[in-house]
Amino acid sequence: MEPSSTTPSSWASLPTEIRQQILSHIGLPILWERNSNQRPPRVARFATICREWQVFFETCTFRRLVLDTHALKLFDLIIRRDSTRLRYMRNIWLRIQLPHYSCSRCEVPEDEFEKQINNIIFTNSIRFLLETLKLWDPAKHGAKGLELMVSAMSTGDTSHRYIIGDMQDDYPFHPAEDADVPPGIAGVHSSYHRRTHTFLTHNGHLASRQGGHIKRIQGTPLRLEPTRNNTGGFNDEYILPAVPMIKGLVMRKQNRREIDMRALACLLSRSLVSLEWFRLERTIHASVLEQVSFELAFQTHLLPSLPKTLRQFSFVQWKIPSGERGDVRSGLGTIVTPYSLAYLPREMAKLSQRLERFCPPWQTDTAAFIQSVIKLEKSPATARSSLKRIILRFVPTSPEASRREFESVVILAAKAALLLPQLEIFELWATCLEKGGCDAYIFQYIHSPGRVSIVWRSLEPATIWPGIITKWNEVAVKHTDSALEHSVVPFSETRRQMYDSGGTFIYKHLLLKGLAFDRITQIILESQVFYRYLGDPNDASIEHHPDLD
Repeated sequence: MEPSSTTPSSWASLPTEIRQQILSHIGLPILWERNSNQRPPRVARFATICREWQVFFETCTFRRLVLDTHALKLFDLIIRRDSTRLRYMRNIWLRIQLPHYSCSRCEVPEDEFEKQINNIIFTNSIRFLLETLKLWDPAKHGAKGLELMVSAMSTGDTSHRYIIGDMQDDYPFHPAEDADVPPGIAGVHSSYHRRTHTFLTHNGHLASRQGGHIKRIQGTPLRLEPTRNNTGGFNDEYILPAVPMIKGLVMRKQNRREIDMRALACLLSRSLVSLEWFRLERTIHASVLEQVSFELAFQTHLLPSLPKTLRQFSFVQWKIPSGERGDVRSGLGTIVTPYSLAYLPREMAKLSQRLERFCPPWQTDTAAFIQSVIKLEKSPATARSSLKRIILRFVPTSPEASRREFESVVILAAKAALLLPQLEIFELWATCLEKGGCDAYIFQYIHSPGRVSIVWRSLEPATIWPGIITKWNEVAVKHTDSALEHSVVPFSETRRQMYDSGGTFIYKHLLLKGLAFDRITQIILESQVFYRYLGDPNDASIEHHPDLD
């Protein structure tokens, strides 16, 4: 059917809005997942089509893509045939598929051959995708760009000691903007989570207390392999094209294997030259040596490689879920090292100066971080801060001192805020669990057009300490010439409910939860009543939080 036809029964005779609604209804099947109990609309097998439909359906098809390793060549062919399709892309999930390993290898470290094969697959997958995306031209395809999510796994990771629902091959891809598209990520995750099992006895053997099965599923961080040159030798440097199309990078905690920080630094500095936001969620490594290696490389390689275009950085480290740790020795995959605790406040303060939105690692000493910010801002050699929104987690030393210590850090934060002229939101939060109960606090400074306010949240109705109001009023007057409004909003949960959640109830109350968590991670957390699969509330001291460390 030609779109120019205007007969009473023709497609073109319908208003544009009606045509779009019809196409949206027909296009729904691409958004419906196999695990949904609801059936998508049925479409006639030999429906008549017209040329204008191509743009509509290609917009839907290419807006979000899951690209497995084996699909990259076909993807390249499709794009080179018509590069206009780059205009429609908003989200790509690159799923790097590593070779399967047998039961006899499921609790032993990867050998050198396995490491090399994995690295070659990783290198080729990254390079092949980048070579395709570098065809993007903002003049032809629009300047919006896309968000890239990268993961890597072997089918062996969830076919031996573990069956992990959200690591299955058919786990659906939901970009943040599609979080509520039927059947919805909360329902999807619940369905897949019911498939999760950990087998303490596998192939006739109990799990090793040294955590061999955990270390195997995390694998060895993936590295870039040198490429061959025209003479048959190897290039001294990794050859990666610049790809300004990629505006966002997301690495979610559901994916256990991670990229080596040196390789990620190379990717950031050479290819992701126009990156604007970066979310890094990772699980603490079961191997102490691997964790130390990560922390060293994060400081010395990744931080210096962050592109100057970066405006938002969020980094959260999670414990290995207690259900996966099983009976392995205490502390495995739950702690960061003293080295990391020592350098994080200083390095994160430096990084905050050039960001607009920031969620530093929750292992960062909050008071030391704020003091570092104050010191930097007072230095004449420091450029003016562009920070607009920041969320910090504070760790009290004890339940008895939790409120007093939290009030002290709120006062300290006001001193830093005086030096942040573009500040819009400053959020601090803390939880402190004790037997049968939980103390929790949130402080929010909010500067919106025509209004400046602070909000105090705690379990019971309480007044804000006058010293806090005085100090933050100074911030309001200096930056806005407005008087400060203040309010107290108690939590609706009981102390027992807070405790039963392991303190995770507080996530839904955070104003900047969208900065702290990826939208999908956020919905997954909030869809659970007790989140026990993330950790053990009975071991939920603030030093050993069930989810974060």
